[in-house]
Amino acid sequence: MDAAAVHRLALGLPEVEEYEHGGLPAFRVGGKRFATMLDPETSTVHLMLGEAGIREAAAAWPEYCSERWFAGRLSSAQVDFSDIDPALLRELVTDAWRNRAPAALRRLLD
Repeated sequence: MDAAAVHRLALGLPEVEEYEHGGLPAFRVGGKRFATMLDPETSTVHLMLGEAGIREAAAAWPEYCSERWFAGRLSSAQVDFSDIDPALLRELVTDAWRNRAPAALRRLLD
């Protein structure tokens, strides 16, 4: 997968807004950031899966996912999307969206 595919995945979810965060493309729902693209040449995205989700992703798929800490707290899963199965990436991006979306929006995907 490439950065354009990740953009399409994120923007394909309900009520997602793309904006710039620290000079990088990022995505939010309900005013809350759920994903930040890193340098496209690194083929990575940070997904805000919540602490349990981050730990679960890093344990289940260590070849693609790793824990990222910021300001002393577990903040995101860094996901290498260069050769990840598209279905797994879709699941992870959707999980990050669900983690940050308001309940009314989450019901749209149930």
